[in-house]
Amino acid sequence: MCEWPVTTEPLRFGALAAAAPNPHSAFRRNGGNSMATPYISVIIPTYNRPELLIETLGTVFAQTFADYEVIVVNDGSTDDTVERLRPYSGRIRLINQNNQGIGAARNRGIDEARGKYVALLDHDDLWLPEKLERQASFYDENPLCSVVVVPFALTSAPDRPVFRTELLAKGGGVVEDALHLIAMRELTILTSVIMFNRERAAGIRYPTTRDCIEDTPFQLRLYAQGPVGIAANTVLAIYREHSGASLNPQYWSNGIRSLRKLHKADGLGSFPEHRDQLYLRLILAHIGRCAVVRELYAGRRASSAKLFLLESPHQLRALRLRFVIFFPFLLVLPARLVRRLAGWGRSGA
Repeated sequence: MCEWPVTTEPLRFGALAAAAPNPHSAFRRNGGNSMATPYISVIIPTYNRPELLIETLGTVFAQTFADYEVIVVNDGSTDDTVERLRPYSGRIRLINQNNQGIGAARNRGIDEARGKYVALLDHDDLWLPEKLERQASFYDENPLCSVVVVPFALTSAPDRPVFRTELLAKGGGVVEDALHLIAMRELTILTSVIMFNRERAAGIRYPTTRDCIEDTPFQLRLYAQGPVGIAANTVLAIYREHSGASLNPQYWSNGIRSLRKLHKADGLGSFPEHRDQLYLRLILAHIGRCAVVRELYAGRRASSAKLFLLESPHQLRALRLRFVIFFPFLLVLPARLVRRLAGWGRSGA
């Protein structure tokens, strides 16, 4: 959920990428480009971080599943990204475009994809070797899933899945009530673990507004098409924690305003069941609270207060009474206490 992050996490996962991909290794040994239609299209948007991208590519080339293509969408990088990717020209399809933002870059990749399935991957995230194989096998057995995902972990705790893998005990990994679990914050889905059927997702694309939450509308529209599949019970992807634009308060405040407009216009997918509408309101309410708090933690007290007033009716509808009652007290705290609270929040305390 970031608009071209600035990654501060050191490169501690080189083993996953076999240090770095060898551009001269066997063409089809672990996948690569082919004239034949690939089974999976891997889409990686990138901007100005070739050292991270190359490590990420290494984890793709290390996959045990071979029938895939790799599409790298260079969103107008101003550094040596193109030159650094030149040795891999036989293994990737490089698409260069003017800088338009991560949503537009992902859309371009989806438009160019040839595979039956599309697997999304951000340029700083990492896959474990069995990731694509497990998802492809799961999709073969459960073709009606709207998306198939795998458990992931954070760089700070690479062996601990972010969401509860015991969900697999229900329905053999097919989750019929994914929206409910997401609303209850029991299931978290990262862009880099998503695989979906390209034809079934025809017409579903990312918003292209810059500095805005772009992945939530896309994912919700996918979930509206059917159940979510979880293809493993162990960690198969790593999310790099960073101080990127997803921590930028403007990213969140713009994002929740955009989501509210889309929701009002029925632009977040078709959820006819009353309970699904309730879950959708809870999801948006959580994002709204995050946006309000991040504005305050960034020292933007007036912006936080304004957004709080806009969000309050939605929070009341979602029965988040404690937030509505107690947040105004945070607004009047001295700045030094707010900064201390912000530090606790970032450290997970």
